[in-house]
This record gives sequence, C-alpha cells and structure tokens, in this order.
Amino acid sequence: MAAMSEMNRRDFGVALAALASMGAVQAVGQSGAASGSVGGSKVFTSDLKKMPNGSQRWGVMDGTLATGEAVSMHESIVPAGTPPSKAHVIAHSELIVVVEGTLAFEHDSIVDMAPAGSVIYVASGTNHLVRNAGTSAARYYVLQIGGDTKKG
Repeated sequence: MAAMSEMNRRDFGVALAALASMGAVQAVGQSGAASGSVGGSKVFTSDLKKMPNGSQRWGVMDGTLATGEAVSMHESIVPAGTPPSKAHVIAHSELIVVVEGTLAFEHDSIVDMAPAGSVIYVASGTNHLVRNAGTSAARYYVLQIGGDTKKG
C-alpha cells in the first residue's frame, strides 16, 4: 500500500491544485506552532494514526487560510471489509479524492459509488459516511475547509 511518502505526481497535482485554489494558508504543524504559508516552498510531514476500525490515517496539514477559514488535509487507507465509521454531520466543506479502490458515499438516503479518480464533495450540514465498497484497500485524501474544521 502506498503511504504519504509515496505520493505520485497525480496525487501531488490534486493536492496542490486544491490548496492553490484556496490562496495562501497559514499552516499549523503537529505541535500546534505556526510553521509558514503554503504559498511558498514548504514540506508538511505526516503522522500515522491507527484507527479503532483497523484503517490508517496520516494527518498531512492543518492551518488557517489567509481569509480566516480553517483547513485540514489527511490521507486514509481502509482495508476491504473494514467496518465504516458511523454516519456523522459536518459543519464544514469536504473534498474527498479517491486514489485507489472504490468508496461508497452514503448521504441524504442515497448511496453513490466513487471509484479511483473520483472526487466526492460533501456539503456543510450533510449527514454522511464513506466506506470501502471494493475488494481491495481504498486510499483517499480528505480536504476539509471552514466551519468546524479542527486546527492543530
């Protein structure tokens, strides 16, 4: 399975385009100390977190946009057959970029399938969950913007 350190050009391009479209970001590192702007050259190191359901999550960055909105990004790898986290309502916007596998996006009494290469938009106020709907691991990035996005 690919890890954050093995991000390919396509993964990097998607992440870079998403961040560039938001303008300059004041980054907050894992220690909570301000560590610069995404607008310039910057490396964000990731931290691995093993989740209770058996999935893995790498925190990539947390910070604040120049316009004041919070922003956060992480990568997740969910093995096939892993029970999903329970549905939850968010008070921020999310873009989920599916890199490998297939996710089922359950929202508003609908189930949409999102194969690799898909981008899921989750609007603020949406009660939703994503789960691995395939027979192999699913790998995806989540970019959270505004609202209740956690900083640091």
